[in-house]
Amino acid sequence: MLISNFWHVFAAILPALVIIFYVYKQDLFPEPKNIVFKTFVFGCSIIIFLNLVLTDVDNFAQKYFEGETFNFFDSFIRAAFLEEISKMIIIIFFCTRKDEFDEPMDGLVYGTAASLGFAAYENINYVLYFYNEPSFEIATIRAYTAVPMHALCGIMMGFLIAQSIFEKKHNYLNLVLALLIPVGIHGLYNFSLSSSTISKEIAYLILLIFSVRAYILFKNLKKKQNQSKNLNKKYFTITLSNFTNAATTVLLIMLGLNYLISITL
Repeated sequence: MLISNFWHVFAAILPALVIIFYVYKQDLFPEPKNIVFKTFVFGCSIIIFLNLVLTDVDNFAQKYFEGETFNFFDSFIRAAFLEEISKMIIIIFFCTRKDEFDEPMDGLVYGTAASLGFAAYENINYVLYFYNEPSFEIATIRAYTAVPMHALCGIMMGFLIAQSIFEKKHNYLNLVLALLIPVGIHGLYNFSLSSSTISKEIAYLILLIFSVRAYILFKNLKKKQNQSKNLNKKYFTITLSNFTNAATTVLLIMLGLNYLISITL
């Protein structure tokens, strides 16, 4: 039994490790392995924060929402918003504070590490307990769906956080988008699994589009790395205040969409 569980756990975390290794190798100026590892571990620890709030969030949702409105709240706010903002906290208040965070590519590396830390832990729970017993079937399915989705969210988040820091303009807008886009991708994926309103094919198509975008990002950033070995100047510092404002903006957008669904469906 112990050996069987070991192989199931290995199958659960392998996709995350493969993706992290691939992303890490894209960086021509690799980040310190210990910081990447710590970011991954912090990503795993997100579940501790979520366990503190999910019971209250679930009670709120069950009291005030039903049907598709409940599905939207559960997908975009309970799951996507809370998970993505937890990853964002790690990237902003741990990774970007490091001296080694000195170019846009670093955002993609650390964003992926934080996101896949959570994905690995979540995947272990699904693989071991979804069928009330360990399942390689779940490990295989999620290796091609949920785990790449989390990686994609981390890549887009990390890139936009880096854009907010290293670009001369649109700093706050990029910070808002750094949360809004991953919440949208993550929420859409979850919503397609629980809703009759949107098909899984549409969600997978959007994931494919953003995957192509992520590939282009890596290609362009590697080209910039080849052209210059100079450190990038930081034009914007993400403070607790502007992070809170950005998070509040995204939450209000999601709640507004939830309200629109409640009055139209």
